[in-house]
Amino acid sequence: MNFKMNPDFPRQIQEQVNKLKAVLGGVSTEYAGQNVEVVRDALRTRWHAVGNGARVTDPELTNVATRISLGKRVWLEDDGKVMSED
Repeated sequence: MNFKMNPDFPRQIQEQVNKLKAVLGGVSTEYAGQNVEVVRDALRTRWHAVGNGARVTDPELTNVATRISLGKRVWLEDDGKVMSED
């Protein structure tokens, strides 16, 4: 079995991370202060729309939606870690 690394892989991963950052930032800004269920639905829909298998599931989905519902800014770090204001 031969394994050949995709030379474009780092760029593709960064592109995916950038799309997810935009989703999280957009939902964080647009839905701040709204009902948790409304935020959850928007976040799930937009996250999955990024494609390439991007999924956000519970408990992370509810945790992030709750933070946004409380009006906290939420963002994605380059390493894929979701961060939030205190």
